[in-house]
Amino acid sequence: RKQKIVIYPQLAIGTKLYVRLDNHQHTPYFPGHFLFDEFFSPRLPVLDYRLVLVHDPKIAVKVVAKPHQGQALLKKLQGFEMTGGQVPAHSEDPQGSIRYEFQVKQPTAMARERAEVESTDFAAWIGATSFPDWGALGKAYQARSRPHSEPDEAIRTLALSLTATATTTKDKVRILHDWVAQHIRYLGVYVGAGGFVPRKASEILSTRYGDCKDHVALLEAMLHAVGIDSSPALINLGDAYRLPELAISNPINHVITYIPSLDLYVDSTAQFAAVGTLPTGDSDKPVIITATGELKRTPRQAPTRDGVRVSSRMSMLADGRIKGQSAMHYRGTYAIDSRQAWHDRQHKDPQNTVDWMLNRNKESGTGHFTYGNPLDLNTEWVVNSFYELDEIANIPGQSAFTLPYGLTMATIFHTSAYRQLTDRVTPFKCDLYNIEETTELMLPAKVTIDRIPTDAFYNEGGIHYSASYTRKGQVLRVSRRLLIDFGKTVWDQADAKLWEKARLAIRRNVRSQVFVR
Repeated sequence: RKQKIVIYPQLAIGTKLYVRLDNHQHTPYFPGHFLFDEFFSPRLPVLDYRLVLVHDPKIAVKVVAKPHQGQALLKKLQGFEMTGGQVPAHSEDPQGSIRYEFQVKQPTAMARERAEVESTDFAAWIGATSFPDWGALGKAYQARSRPHSEPDEAIRTLALSLTATATTTKDKVRILHDWVAQHIRYLGVYVGAGGFVPRKASEILSTRYGDCKDHVALLEAMLHAVGIDSSPALINLGDAYRLPELAISNPINHVITYIPSLDLYVDSTAQFAAVGTLPTGDSDKPVIITATGELKRTPRQAPTRDGVRVSSRMSMLADGRIKGQSAMHYRGTYAIDSRQAWHDRQHKDPQNTVDWMLNRNKESGTGHFTYGNPLDLNTEWVVNSFYELDEIANIPGQSAFTLPYGLTMATIFHTSAYRQLTDRVTPFKCDLYNIEETTELMLPAKVTIDRIPTDAFYNEGGIHYSASYTRKGQVLRVSRRLLIDFGKTVWDQADAKLWEKARLAIRRNVRSQVFVR
C-alpha cells in the first residue's frame, strides 16, 4: 500500500488545482473476476466525469448505471445528469471488444443531513462486475479464505483446553469468541490481496494480532477444532443497509462469524459485545454467508434484548441539596456502548467524568462511580453512582424544581432535546430506544408539597412514552418509560415528522416541575 503526497507551491485564493491519477491493478482480488464501482456522493460537485469500459467478450460483465434515488433528492441536486451505456467498439479497441461509455455531471452539492445513512443506499452509481450475484462473490471469498482457517496442533490444543468444561455448543462458542476478542489485538496489514484474504490462522495465533478477516479465520479454526462449523459473513460495518443489485463489493467492508447450528452471528472484533449481541453497526444488515452463498440479514435491535433501566433513590436536605445514588442496568447494544465508554475512562481523572455528566444534566456537585470489569462479558453490566448535588430548590420558602438526575445519563431528557429535520431528502438511521427510569425522592419533613406533575401517556406510530408521578407522605415516586421502535432501522421524512411531534410532548413532560414551600 503506497501513499503519495502532491504539493502545490505558491497557491493563491481562487487558484484551480488539477491532479491526474493513473491506477493500474496488476492482480485481481478474485482470480478470474473483475469488479468496479463509482458512487457519486451528493456532498461533492462533479463537473465532468467520464467512464470508458472496454472488456473481452469472453468475460461476462454486468454493467449498471443508476441515478440518485428519490425525486426530492434529485430536485435538490439541480442539473444532475447521467448518460451513456453500451456503444460500438472503437477501431483502437482489441478486436471483438465490448465497450461502454458513461458521463456524469453534478454541478450542485448539498450538506450531509443529520444521521444520514451511507450514500451507497441512495446515491447515483455506476458498477460493473463479472460476478453473477452476491452469493457468487461470497463463494469466491470463501475459496480464498477457507484454506487459511485450518487448525494446526497449537490451535487444536488451545481450543480443546479452553472448552474442556463446556457442556453446550453455545458455551463453547462463547468461550472461544471471548478468547479471540480479548487476546487478538485488532490491527490490519494489507499486502497484495490482503484486503480480501486473511492470513493463516496459525500465524494469527502466533502474532496475536489481526483485522476482521483474521479474527474470523482464527475463530473458525478454533471452532472447527471442537467440532463446530462456522462461516465468514460479509457485511457493512457502518450505516449502509442495502446491497446494490450488482455484486461490486461496495458497501461490504467487514466480516463477522456465522454459526449455522445456532443461527448465531458473532463479531470478535467488537471487544465489548457478548455472544448473542451485535454492535449497532452490525445490526439489521444484509450479509453474505460465504460458505453457502446465502444472503441473510442480521437481527435488528429488540426491546426484549436491548435497553437500559435506571433506578435512583434521593433525599433532599433541608437547604435544597440532594444526596442520592443510582444504578444503571444495561442490556444488549446499550451494554456494549457503556462497557466501552467506561473502559476508556478507567485511566482518566474520574472527577472529569463527574463534572461532565453533571454539567450535561444542568446540575453541579460531587460524586463517584463503581462498576465491574468492562471486559467480563459474562456478568450483567451495572454502573452505580453516588452523589451530592448543589441546591436544586430555594428552600425554605416557595420554590419549584424539575426532577434531578444526578450522576445518570438522563437519557429520556436528552433524547427529547434531539430535534430531527422534517424537510430532509435522504433516509436516516435511528437505533432502538428502550429506556426505563424510576426515581424515589424523599423531601424534608418541614417542606410542604403543593403540586406534582401529572401523569402522561403518548402512543403514536412506533413511539411510546409513559410517565407516572405518585406521592406518599414526603416521598415522591416517578416512573418514566420511552420506547421508540418502528420495526426498522432506516427512517424517512414521514418518520421524522412523527418524532418531532412526539418529542415536544415528551419534552414538556420531563421539564414539568414540583412546587413546594
